[in-house]
Amino acid sequence: MMSKEIQDNNNNNGILKGALIGGIIGAAAALLLAPKSGRELRSDIKHKAGEAAEVVKTKASEIADTTQCAVQAVTEQASTIKGKVQDFAEAAKQRASETANRAHDAVETVADKARDAAEVVSTHGREVVEQVGTAGKEAADKAEEGAHKAINKAADNT
Repeated sequence: MMSKEIQDNNNNNGILKGALIGGIIGAAAALLLAPKSGRELRSDIKHKAGEAAEVVKTKASEIADTTQCAVQAVTEQASTIKGKVQDFAEAAKQRASETANRAHDAVETVADKARDAAEVVSTHGREVVEQVGTAGKEAADKAEEGAHKAINKAADNT
């Protein structure tokens, strides 16, 4: 929106500059081509130069005011944008921090569950090893007993 206003002012300034320059050239041509005495001509030139100087001062003041308004508007917009960018950066930083905290908590939870599972496996693993060892020993004892009975029976049959 502000860009359009600046562009319109630039177009208007171009038109004003063209009109001013054309007016000065036209006035100078009229003065120089009019049949007047030297003194009269110099007086007219001085008078027209004074009028042109006043027009230039007025237009320069208007352009300075317009430029100052544009600078102020751009400064305000830059300040607003800066504030929005800072707010966005702060929000992003906060979200990143919250995400990191949640990830840390999740890792801690998983690590705790893994430790618990390892403890369960370790405890039950010992029990299973003991049971297998006991069952193996009993099986070996029964096999030995069965072998002795078979030997004794074979010896009795001979």
